[in-house]
Amino acid sequence: MSNENNSEEEKNDGKPFLKGWKNFTGGMQSGFEKFQKSLEAQSKKNKELWEGKKEKLKKFFKENEQEWDKKLKEWNEDINKRKIKTKEQWETHTKKINLEIEKWQDKTREDLKDGIGILRKGFIKAYLWILLLSIPILILIIVVFAAILNFMG
Repeated sequence: MSNENNSEEEKNDGKPFLKGWKNFTGGMQSGFEKFQKSLEAQSKKNKELWEGKKEKLKKFFKENEQEWDKKLKEWNEDINKRKIKTKEQWETHTKKINLEIEKWQDKTREDLKDGIGILRKGFIKAYLWILLLSIPILILIIVVFAAILNFMG
């Protein structure tokens, strides 16, 4: 065996490129193995950290969900209160407008009745004035016709 080792050493001594190549690949292989082991160790460590923080994350999200639910309930209640206030204000405003419209309609009806009454009184006065003014003219015309008839006949 020692002969074989000696003969391989002699062969390797005679081939420095092969020796360098074996050293290079051996170094790469050992470096890769170290890198792989460090990655595995880091992965294990990260997995343990993740497991530890996963509970914290679940707790955090659960608390936030409860806070959001609480906030949403408050906001919904506030919106409903505002809807009720707005609805009451709308109904009050609508009633006020309806009362104003009714008052305006009543006033317009009264003004129309008063206007028609004044118009009737005006027509009656005008008719009476026409009669009053036309009676003397009619009497004068009748007297003139009577005089003309007396002269002619």
